[in-house]
Amino acid sequence: MSRKTLRIATWNIASNRNYDAVAAKLAELDVDVCALQEVAVDPAVGLPVLFGHGQGSASGYCWYFAPALMPAEVYHGTGQYFGLSIASRIPLSRTAMFQLGPPGTGSVVHVENEPRILQVAALPLERPVFIGNTHLATAGDWELSAMRRSQAGKIAGMLRPLAKQGPVILCGDFNAGPSSSDLVAIKEALPYFHSSDRGTFAEEYGRPPIDFFCSSIALDVRISVFPSDGLSDHSIVVATLHDVASGASAALRPAQP
Repeated sequence: MSRKTLRIATWNIASNRNYDAVAAKLAELDVDVCALQEVAVDPAVGLPVLFGHGQGSASGYCWYFAPALMPAEVYHGTGQYFGLSIASRIPLSRTAMFQLGPPGTGSVVHVENEPRILQVAALPLERPVFIGNTHLATAGDWELSAMRRSQAGKIAGMLRPLAKQGPVILCGDFNAGPSSSDLVAIKEALPYFHSSDRGTFAEEYGRPPIDFFCSSIALDVRISVFPSDGLSDHSIVVATLHDVASGASAALRPAQP
């Protein structure tokens, strides 16, 4: 598949199960691939929609869901699976999911001890392009987190070999700003960070952005931030990439509102 421009988004949808509305928003923003965090799925209700039999526009995207928490581990015992998803209107050629820790204990006692995962997918372009999706541990009041550092190290170890085969773009809610020392291991493996210049979490607009991208190569990219219009408490961050499949390197464009 040949493609000159690619629009990739990262969006924490805050357990919103209105998948049609989420997909409609992505279509409105002309997003090709979106890395979604905090995705809640009740299989009996959600799978028919995610598999393309819903009434709305969720069927315009292929959804690749990866659970991090089983129903017994989810808060309040709701019976839902909880994790990450990649929504793509480009069929993905390969996908995988990896545990980042901490080990599941059957119930989540503290949010920093919530099991986290890395989702990886390959885009079938002229040159392999690999998309990563993650949601790292959080700690109170933006404190540094030993668990987040451990998770960052595991991500770096997994994605570094892929970077020898083609560009790697990691998307996610990192629960830390791009300059956080917790992300040093990721910066060593994926040295190019692409973020907005303002906060992306509605309750923390005075803080650095926590939803952004990292890449293994320099990219010709424009970062845009869009409101979620009540669908989530996180903004939608979109990276418009040019010639990514060719590995072309160009100066980064400044962030746009």
